[in-house]
Amino acid sequence: MKIISVGDIGIDEYVNLDIKKPGGIAFNFAINVIKNNVDCSLLSVIGKDQEGKQLKNLLRSLNIDISHLQKVNGKTAKQNIALKENGERKFVGYNAGVLSKWSLNKSDSKFILEHNAVFVPLSDGLEDIVHAIANLEGNITKIIDFSQDYEFADFDKEENVIKKYCKYFDINFIGATEKQIPLITRLSKQYPEKVFVLTLAEKGSIGFLKGEKFLQPAKTVEKIIDTTGCGDAFQAGFVANYLKTKDISSALQHATNQATKVLQHIGSTTYKL
Repeated sequence: MKIISVGDIGIDEYVNLDIKKPGGIAFNFAINVIKNNVDCSLLSVIGKDQEGKQLKNLLRSLNIDISHLQKVNGKTAKQNIALKENGERKFVGYNAGVLSKWSLNKSDSKFILEHNAVFVPLSDGLEDIVHAIANLEGNITKIIDFSQDYEFADFDKEENVIKKYCKYFDINFIGATEKQIPLITRLSKQYPEKVFVLTLAEKGSIGFLKGEKFLQPAKTVEKIIDTTGCGDAFQAGFVANYLKTKDISSALQHATNQATKVLQHIGSTTYKL
């Protein structure tokens, strides 16, 4: 099995700690997929700046296929983060850099279809990428991440981005609140062949299949250091397990265990630049 993660890679700058770490949802997902002994490719774009060079050197040292990672003139994406004493992170500014002009070409689309599964987040500036993957034709499992951190998240509206895109994706992750349970329940019944997973932070997670709910409590952590990247690790753990087992309960438990480890260090991963 081989999975490709498509989307953002960049720098997470902790503005109140003077720390820079590698980050981005697609990067975090790929890092956590390979921890499950699953082959993974990363499709994204970085700038020809110092941060881009550092990221590429790091990725070369890891067991991730970056043959389609683009490097172009401009600045690598950067997310500014303020970390609170309780470990909660707050996004305090984002510069998409070269990601803002990135699009998939025919070679990228062909490369994606060489994999068993593709993951993409619906995050700021990646709308065209999500649209392109939604419309890819081929025998590939499609996975999407919907997050309430997305600039245009409109989950409470009658017509929303989840309804718009879920029909195109086989596994749908929704990072939101319990208010979305009725919506996801309806969609699970409307699209019984699709998996929906609602992640609720410290309240655990709920898997949905054919309208049935699978509850998974969160694990207790003695001290939370940093919540950055926890959801990305959860999604990677779930996907790696579910694609092998087709067992939602097993995948939820495995995902929870993997996500819990991320809470115990600064940064979405332990890697440095």
